[in-house]
Amino acid sequence: HRDPRAMSGAWGSGAGWNSSSYPSQPQSQPEEENDTVYVSNLPKDITVDKLKELFGSIGKIKMKRGKGRDRFNFHPVIKIYRDKETGEPKGDATVTYEDPFSGGSAVKWFNDKEHWGVTIKVEPATKNWGQQSHGGGGGGRGRRLAFFAGLVLL
Repeated sequence: HRDPRAMSGAWGSGAGWNSSSYPSQPQSQPEEENDTVYVSNLPKDITVDKLKELFGSIGKIKMKRGKGRDRFNFHPVIKIYRDKETGEPKGDATVTYEDPFSGGSAVKWFNDKEHWGVTIKVEPATKNWGQQSHGGGGGGRGRRLAFFAGLVLL
């Protein structure tokens, strides 16, 4: 059998993925295969260091090189979402691990558990987790592919 991704139109119209000769593909990855988790219901005083300490206790958090003068330093791939007007944390974040197994473990160990005085929610991040706040529809496939490639196209 040929790989359905190699078929013409497999990424554009969905042809190939949903054809009768191949089973439908799930929209999101199973927990054990997702290296990024989405964390919500965080306290307003949350910091990258606090998240790194907790989530780093069960797996190695992915590191990225800084930019410009900071290019010789590495930082954890942890994003705390902030209010655009005030700059205050919104109460949610993403944490990316070096390996997908740690992402699944984080969901199992930390979801619906109390940390920092609040019960946090931890779930596998989806490839389009950032799209809800942008409004509008369409273009989702292109954005998902761009995110998957590590690019930001807004």
